[in-house]
Amino acid sequence: MMEQLILSIALSWIVAKIIKTIISWKKEKKFEWKELLYDGGMPSAHTVLVVSTATAIYLERNLTIYFVISIVLALIVMNDAMKVRWVTQEQSKVINKLTKGKKGFPVLDEHVGHTPMEVLVGAVFGIIIPIIIYSL
Repeated sequence: MMEQLILSIALSWIVAKIIKTIISWKKEKKFEWKELLYDGGMPSAHTVLVVSTATAIYLERNLTIYFVISIVLALIVMNDAMKVRWVTQEQSKVINKLTKGKKGFPVLDEHVGHTPMEVLVGAVFGIIIPIIIYSL
């Protein structure tokens, strides 16, 4: 059912964002609502979103062209999170240190990339949550 597909994707993303916020809260010793909006951190919500989409499509339609396309897109997003956005995050940290206190330089976002472990955990959640939703 389409409702299960949508619920699987939405719930996976919400769970990832909540877990990410809790982990940050434990690590930083303070709670901040803006953590729900950050892109980087554990687990990768981008990965959860694309993997849960692929998993729900598979559970809904089995092995179809839609599932294959969703897997290809998931691999692109996961690769981007670990490589391109991770490098961007690390560069942002260095640039922010170099430009701290200088006029005309905005503070760059340092929460954009993911480690391979963050992506792996995101993939696990992206598989497990739709399976649970479809088994209910």
